[in-house]
Amino acid sequence: MINCDYITLAGGEPLIYPFIVEVVEFITKNKLKSAIFSNGVKLDHRLADDLKKAGLSKIHFHIDSQQVRPQWIGKNELELNKLRQYYADLLWDIGRIQCGFHMTVYRSTIEYIPKIVLWARRNMHKVHHVSFIAYRSVPVIDSITYYVKGKRIDPDDLYNKTTDLNEINISTEEMYSLVVAQYPELKACAYLNGSSAYETYKFLVISNIGSRNKHYGIMGSKSLELAQTFYHLFNGRYFAFLNSPVIGKKIFLLSLFDKNVRKAFTKFLMECTKNPARLIERVYSQVFHFQQPNEIINGKLNLCDDCVNMMVYNGKLINSCQLDEYRTFGTPITIMEN
Repeated sequence: MINCDYITLAGGEPLIYPFIVEVVEFITKNKLKSAIFSNGVKLDHRLADDLKKAGLSKIHFHIDSQQVRPQWIGKNELELNKLRQYYADLLWDIGRIQCGFHMTVYRSTIEYIPKIVLWARRNMHKVHHVSFIAYRSVPVIDSITYYVKGKRIDPDDLYNKTTDLNEINISTEEMYSLVVAQYPELKACAYLNGSSAYETYKFLVISNIGSRNKHYGIMGSKSLELAQTFYHLFNGRYFAFLNSPVIGKKIFLLSLFDKNVRKAFTKFLMECTKNPARLIERVYSQVFHFQQPNEIINGKLNLCDDCVNMMVYNGKLINSCQLDEYRTFGTPITIMEN
């Protein structure tokens, strides 16, 4: 486990597990960071405080308008920012636990992405991560046949299937383009390509720099490369996220190597001349992820080129997006184009 940076506790709903605090304590004692992926329904101040004391690093709340939440049925993504704000405020009050959000993106909700980005930027001190995850399901079409261990599968046996290809072809580039059209100062600093369609961007990452009152700019690819290199040099592994989103003004030292950070530093200095109080404000990092999960392109399964969310299933590591295949069939399905 020496090369592992953090462990995610997911589900199902991990917060209903009666020993969740003890699990977090175990991870902390082994000198690893921990994150919980949750819908947040069971989280209150008492449990959050217990998780903080156990050493929890981060909670990612999955919130989108397709979920069945009794008091939020019929609300759109913009209206759900009120719920997102509730959880961001809760963790801010508790302290030390970083706050992130996941949103599954559908054709009916993709238009809301820029507004959610704006909300997150206004809460940079409270919201440290937002992932926009394109909706995916198994396409049931005449040109593709599915097999398990050489045996053809009846389409009715497939989980989460669809015949609407337009609903499942949202890409990272499409989501990303909506954001940069509205906020052209935002640019990606890292990506992860596909396993069979190498030209696809399975992940696109934007890393912001700012305070609770101002957005100063972004990190470029050179900054991320240097940060990962030095972290690996001293820790023997690469980081998935920082121990603290409060990166401080030392981030501006990277302006020597990175033109994007140089622009952010220039904006910071200009803001300080207008308002010297900016000098004592904390500087934060905030990350936006755009994710394009497993899909079928030209008759081939296109996974992430090295999964960033590997999980344990029956004693072995598997791609987390294939969990339902393992649960249903005991192994991943295979694809044949007719």
